[in-house]
Amino acid sequence: MKYLKRLFVLISIFLISCNSSTNAITLTNPMFYTEPIEDAGIDSIGFLMRKHVIVVTVKDKNEIHLYGAMNGKFKKSISREGAFPNGVTVINDQFVLVTERDNKHVAVFNSSLEFLGTFGTNELRSPYGISFYKVDDKQYKVFVTDSYEYNNPRRDRILSWDFNIENDSFTVSSASVFGSPTLYQVESIHIDKHFKTMLVAEEMEEYHKVMALDLETGQTKIEDLGDFNRGNDPEGIALVINRDNKGYWICTEQSKDDNRFHLYNREDLSYINTLYLKDVSYTDGIATAYMHGKWFLYAVDNDQRIAAFELPEIN
Repeated sequence: MKYLKRLFVLISIFLISCNSSTNAITLTNPMFYTEPIEDAGIDSIGFLMRKHVIVVTVKDKNEIHLYGAMNGKFKKSISREGAFPNGVTVINDQFVLVTERDNKHVAVFNSSLEFLGTFGTNELRSPYGISFYKVDDKQYKVFVTDSYEYNNPRRDRILSWDFNIENDSFTVSSASVFGSPTLYQVESIHIDKHFKTMLVAEEMEEYHKVMALDLETGQTKIEDLGDFNRGNDPEGIALVINRDNKGYWICTEQSKDDNRFHLYNREDLSYINTLYLKDVSYTDGIATAYMHGKWFLYAVDNDQRIAAFELPEIN
C-alpha cells in the first residue's frame, strides 16, 4: 500500500508540473533583437518615452547605448571611463540616472546623454539597482541598492534621496536608509507607488528570492514571492499598469536553459503565470513600456543584445 501511495504522489507531482508547463505563456514573435555585441555585459534598460528610445547600460565596455524603441536600431553611445554602469532609470523623461558601481555614485544625464552631475558619492559603496516614485512635479524619491560586502548580511542595502527638479537642473537631499530588511547581494529594485510596494531581488544563492516591502514604512510585506528555482538568479523587475489600476509585476529568473519571467498580481502579489521569450536566455535587466495602445517588454539576452516583444493581454 505504501508503494501505491508513493506512486500516486509521484504521478500527482508530474501532472502538476505538466500543467504548469502547459499553462506557461511563450512569446514567439519578437518586435526586434538588437545587433549582438560580444563581451558587452549588457545589464539594464531604461526608457525615454518622447524620443521613443531605450537606454541600455553596457557595463563591461563602460558605455551607455541608445536604441530605437520600435525597431532596435542603434542610435548613440557614450563612454564612461572605469564606471561599470549598472542600473538605469529615467525621471520625468528628462533625467537619465545610471548607477556606476566602480565610481561609487549615481551619474545623471539629460535626455541626449549629456553629463549633468552625480550624487551618492559619500554614501554608496557598490551601487547596482535604481528606481523612483513621483512625489510631485518638482520632487521625486530615488532608491538605490548597495551591494557592498555582499557575503555579509546587512540592513542598510537600500538608500534613498529626494531628487528635486528646477528647470533643467537637479539637486538631491542627503541619503537615508530605507527600512531594515536583512539582505546580502541586492541588485534589481522597482516601485509600484499606487499599491505602496517595492520589490527587491536578493541574489545571494543561499537566499534567492524577490522580497516585497511596504513603500511607506519599509516593513516586509512578503519575505519571498516564490516560484523561483534555487540556483537561478532573481534579476530584472518591471511593472505593467492597466486601466483601473489593474496589472502585474514581471520578475526575471535568469537561466541559460530555463530563462523565465514570473507574473504576479499588482494588488495582492499572488502568482499569475510564467512567461518565456523566444531565443532569449540568461536575462539580466528588463523594462516595460506602453506605446500605441499596447504594452511591450524589453529584455537583455545573454549579456549581448536586447529583445523586444509585444505583451498579450493578461487578466
